[in-house]
Amino acid sequence: MNALTKPDSKDEFNRVQALSNNMTVSAGDTIASRFAIGGLHPERVVAPQTAEEAGALLKEANVQNWAVVPFGSGTKQHVGNALKKFDVALSLEHFNQVLDFEPQDLVVKVQSGCRLATLQARLAQDGLCLPVDPPWQDTATVGGIVSSHDSGPLRFSQGTIRDYLIGISLIQPDGAWTKFGSRVVKNVTGYDMCKLYTGAFGTLGVLLDFYFKLKPLPPSERTVVVKFKGLAEAALGLAKLLSSPLLPAAVELLNPSALKFVNHSLSVTQGEPGYAVVLCFGDVENSVQWQVEQLEKLWDGLTTQGVIVGDAGEQSLVWQMLREDRPWLEQTAAVNVKLKLNCLPNQVAAMAERLEALRKELNAELRLKAHAGSGVIRAYLSFEESALATSQFVQQLQSLRASLKPKRGTVIVESAPASLKAGIDVWGYHFKDKALMHQIRQQYDPRGILNPGRFVV
Repeated sequence: MNALTKPDSKDEFNRVQALSNNMTVSAGDTIASRFAIGGLHPERVVAPQTAEEAGALLKEANVQNWAVVPFGSGTKQHVGNALKKFDVALSLEHFNQVLDFEPQDLVVKVQSGCRLATLQARLAQDGLCLPVDPPWQDTATVGGIVSSHDSGPLRFSQGTIRDYLIGISLIQPDGAWTKFGSRVVKNVTGYDMCKLYTGAFGTLGVLLDFYFKLKPLPPSERTVVVKFKGLAEAALGLAKLLSSPLLPAAVELLNPSALKFVNHSLSVTQGEPGYAVVLCFGDVENSVQWQVEQLEKLWDGLTTQGVIVGDAGEQSLVWQMLREDRPWLEQTAAVNVKLKLNCLPNQVAAMAERLEALRKELNAELRLKAHAGSGVIRAYLSFEESALATSQFVQQLQSLRASLKPKRGTVIVESAPASLKAGIDVWGYHFKDKALMHQIRQQYDPRGILNPGRFVV
C-alpha cells in the first residue's frame, strides 16, 4: 500500500456501502494492483451500479477528504502528473451499456464504461460509426476517450470526439447528478457544457453516459503509402496536398525509423527506409479512384516509391499499427518516452528536424509519426538511462516548449518512467487561460478530491 493519506477506517467505507446493498467495495492487494497508477495503489476499489451510488460515494469522499480516481479500462491512467494521493478507485465497469440507439436518427446514447470497440461493432451493424480512432481502440472505454480527449489519424478529416458529443450526464464532485445537452443534434443555447468536461481528465466530475451524433461508414476505402526523397520533399508534398481539392480521411507522416518499424511487421515498402506519408481515402469508389490518381500527379518528382493497399484486411493492419501506442513503447532501452507535440501543420517538418537533433544529442532512437494535416506529432524516444541524458532531455524539452509557445503549441510528456516524470511538469501548459482553468476547478471541486495533482490544474 502507498504511504499517502488514507481513509481513517474501514468503517467509513462500510458506511458508503450501507447506502446501497448493490455497491461493490473491494479490498486486497490483488484487486488494488489492477488499479495501480504510477506505483500507487488505492486503499479500496468501489464499483457503483447506479448514479445514486456514485453520488453517495463522492459525498462521503468530500466529508472524509478521500482522493478519488474514476476508472474505466485504465488505458489513459498513465497520462498526466503523478497523483498527490490515491484513496479510492471508482470503477465504472457496471456502466457499460448502449442505452439508446435509433439508426435513422444518427444518434446513440452510451454509458462511459462501454468499450469503444463494442460500440463500433454495434453501430457497424447498421452501417454507422462514431468516427474516432484513438489508441487502445480495442480496450479503451468511451468515458476514458472523452476524459482524455484522445484522438487518432482520423482527426484530420473527422475531428475529435468532442465534435460528436451532444449530451452528457455526470456526478459532480459534491455528489450531485447533472446532465447537459440531449439526443437532439441542435440543442445548445448558450454555453456548450459538454465541451467543458471533454479533456478534463476526470477532474470536474465522474462521467456516466453520453449522447453522440454518428456518421455512415464510407462505402470504399484505399490506403496509399508514399516514400519521399527527403524531409524537405515530404514537407512540400504535404503543403501541396493541404491546398489541393483532395480530401483524404487521414494523413500520417513517418520518419525513417518509424517506417522501418512498420515494415518490420507489415513489409509495406521496399528498399531503404525514408520519410513517408500514409494516406487513407474514404468515399464512393469513383471518388476514391480519382483522388488516388490525382495524388500521383500532385506529388510527381518528389517521391521514390508509392504503394496502394487495397485489401481491407491489410489496410486495417496498417492503420492499427499507426494508431496504437503499445508496440511503439515496448522497447528494450532503459528509458522509453512518448512526447505529444501540438503545433500548426506548417510547423510539423521543422519540429521533426528539432526532434532528430534531440535524438542525436541523446544518442537515442526516435520513431516519429505525425497527424501531419492536424499538427499533432507523436514521438517515441528510447535512450540509455544516465544523469547526463536526463538533464539533456529536460533542457531540450524546455527548448521545444519555448519554440512552440508563441503559436500556443505544447509538448506533453504522455509516457515516461516515474523517476523522470517526478522531476518535470508533463503538461508544460503556461498560457493566460490557466488561471481561468484553476478558477473553474476550484468552483467545481474546491477540496480537490478528483484526480488530485494529475491535470494542468
